[in-house]
Amino acid sequence: MNKNLRQLFCSCDKSVVSAVTFGLFLSLGAGVIFKLNEAQEKAVQAHDVQVANSYANALEKVVEHALSSTHALAVLVRQGNGQVKDFSSLAAYILPMYKGAFALSLAPQGVIRQIEPAVSNTLLKDHDLFEGQDREVALERLREGDLRFEGPIKLIQGPQGAIGLLPVFLENIDGKRYFWGCTVVTLKFPDALSDANLSSLEGQGYAYRLSGMNVETHQEEVIQSSAAPLGAVVQNVNVRISGALWQLSISRTAHWVNKSSTFFEFFLVLSGSALMAWLAFSVSTLAQQRKQLHDIAMYDPLTELPNRRLLDIRLTQAIHNALNHDEKIAVCYLDLDGFKSVNDSLGHAAGDVLLKEASTRLQSCLRADDILARIGGDEFVVVLINVRTLQEASTVLERIISAIGQPFYLFGQQKSISASVGVAVLNSGVERAEQLLRAADQTMYLAKKTGKNKFLYAEEYTACSAAPMQKPA
Repeated sequence: MNKNLRQLFCSCDKSVVSAVTFGLFLSLGAGVIFKLNEAQEKAVQAHDVQVANSYANALEKVVEHALSSTHALAVLVRQGNGQVKDFSSLAAYILPMYKGAFALSLAPQGVIRQIEPAVSNTLLKDHDLFEGQDREVALERLREGDLRFEGPIKLIQGPQGAIGLLPVFLENIDGKRYFWGCTVVTLKFPDALSDANLSSLEGQGYAYRLSGMNVETHQEEVIQSSAAPLGAVVQNVNVRISGALWQLSISRTAHWVNKSSTFFEFFLVLSGSALMAWLAFSVSTLAQQRKQLHDIAMYDPLTELPNRRLLDIRLTQAIHNALNHDEKIAVCYLDLDGFKSVNDSLGHAAGDVLLKEASTRLQSCLRADDILARIGGDEFVVVLINVRTLQEASTVLERIISAIGQPFYLFGQQKSISASVGVAVLNSGVERAEQLLRAADQTMYLAKKTGKNKFLYAEEYTACSAAPMQKPA
């Protein structure tokens, strides 16, 4: 083979290798760009799901709080042994305590006899709650404390709404329990859901729709929705209310794509001299996207504190460690008293500043091993690890109450709020995080109703039998 032929062969070989190499890295680069865009889209969707879950949680709390008014009525029925004197005055006094409740009723034997407000609800008087049903079968299915929720339905008064029925059982002179009737709360939509503030989703760039199955027509009904229709990419989350299942759907009204970044990435792929730098950039970006997905899933975006999901993981581990080492932990459910008035008077931006400052103050009150999480709205959870006495826990809680009680300076204005805290202390009979959280949450509401700006212990979850855990004087 002469010299010229060898040169031509080598030249062709290099051309083939160059072409194959170019095609290989071009394919690899295109694949990485696709993964980057896919990861970015997943991060956006994960954030959307977190937003939807936050509003679903708010809806559940708003409706469940209104439904709890039936328990207050049940107490009055039991105290009066089936008779509630001056019902109208008592119901008118109770009704404002349960925002979202439209009317309160007493239904002896399932027939509504008393209702407040009476003037706007005359059509409900003498209405049989079991109309159209086999009464005997319906009564046999009733269980004490088993609240029945029906909604959305068309109310007899006209608008769309829902009702909550709580069966009440009393004892006769022989000590035998019998069905007295039901206490009833009526909700009118969308008024009953105003505290969940669904309309604020539109200001955040979302379209939304809240829907549920009508138990009477067995058709899905829209309860509340945005002016704009849902888009092509929709995130659906469940809203669970006393056995009923609603669905909250949200989608972005505008989807922004950084085209310049995409073009830049393709430029890097096509630039052979910068190929390795681009690969390093891509790998780093992918890692950052994965971290972003993790942070979105586990941390509150405003305060950067652990969210409900990460709290459940850490609290479950803390319970496991405490039981294995015979230690105690205290779960503290905290709500900011007066936060809504600050939000309403100064706006959401001021409310966000207040929440971040409050989280900083809470963190400063805790010990190194304690856990602090924000689980939505103005509610936080503090987990005190290895508390040897209730006095030790109370000392930390007093610091928290004092810290939150200090004035906040928001956009040139001084605002004061307080904190109500419910505390449940782990004992050997409780091994599930949700039990402690539920007990602390219920005790927190008791603290709010009995004066606010304080902490209360949930007695049934506090290990008072052990000598080192006696309650402080």
